[in-house]
Amino acid sequence: MNEETERLRRRLYGLIYRNPAWSLEQLAAEVRCSLAEADQACDALCAIGLLAPASSSPCGYVTVTPEAALTRLFSAEERQAQAHMQHVSRIRGAIASLIGDYPRLRDERREAVEVETLPTAALVNTFLDDAGSTCNVSMRSMHPGGPPPEELMDDMLLRDKEMESRGIRVETLYSRRTTEIPYMAAYLADAERVLREVRSADYLPLRMILFDDDLAVLPINPQDSSEGAFAVHGHTLVRSLHALYDYCWHTSVPIRPATAGDARGGELDSQELAVLRMLADGVKDEVIARHLGISPRTLSRFMTGLLDRLGVQTRFQAALRVAELGLLH
Repeated sequence: MNEETERLRRRLYGLIYRNPAWSLEQLAAEVRCSLAEADQACDALCAIGLLAPASSSPCGYVTVTPEAALTRLFSAEERQAQAHMQHVSRIRGAIASLIGDYPRLRDERREAVEVETLPTAALVNTFLDDAGSTCNVSMRSMHPGGPPPEELMDDMLLRDKEMESRGIRVETLYSRRTTEIPYMAAYLADAERVLREVRSADYLPLRMILFDDDLAVLPINPQDSSEGAFAVHGHTLVRSLHALYDYCWHTSVPIRPATAGDARGGELDSQELAVLRMLADGVKDEVIARHLGISPRTLSRFMTGLLDRLGVQTRFQAALRVAELGLLH
């Protein structure tokens, strides 16, 4: 508000106070303003409470003392504040009521995911054995980095055979370098079955084993699997991990197993077949050597050559290979 407008309002207020019988036209003439300007100034004085409309007054207004105007203003503000606080209180009550239902509503959108910590390699191995024994449909595993120790190959083959006997579908991903190691290549050739498929890739993001559609085992530290693993239970999260596995699977290359011809089983002579049958029956080396009439040292060399011809690394693998080829009957 400029100074001229404020001066006009002060003069009008004083004139109405001193001359309650004047008309609005007389007031405008006295302050030398138009009738519209006088009317606008009176409206502004009404808005701040210094004038009150009065139909009996010639100018249409009566003055209100500043003290009364302030009192009325504060009373109006207090009423508005009280109304606002009541409105806020109602909103607070409505929100509090909704908050009581929110945890239940939020839980309806959540699926429980249980994460079990397996801090040592021994606990991880035991858990994997139990999970493999209880899975119903499939096991999918991804193995970046180096190969497992050679001494575990027979145990791995036994576990494979057990899962195959239960009709469990097994898919495995290895890094390409791992599959080129001789004892791993021999294991993978023996591990390939109707219900098992192995693939290799140049890069795999992390070690991961998926059992059915509700259990995943992931390393605590992807850079060092010896630090243990997490066992994740829950369909939603495991489904996402299956999607990651699918991507790696479709960008990998199948590993072709050795065929019966590769094993050259048809070239085995009667003595070699006899040794393999005894191995399959669990006969000890000294008994086999005695049966053949050779020394244990000679038997050892004989076995080394036989395993090499079959393209395997261990005697257990050799027994599986010739059983596959139907040479033990």
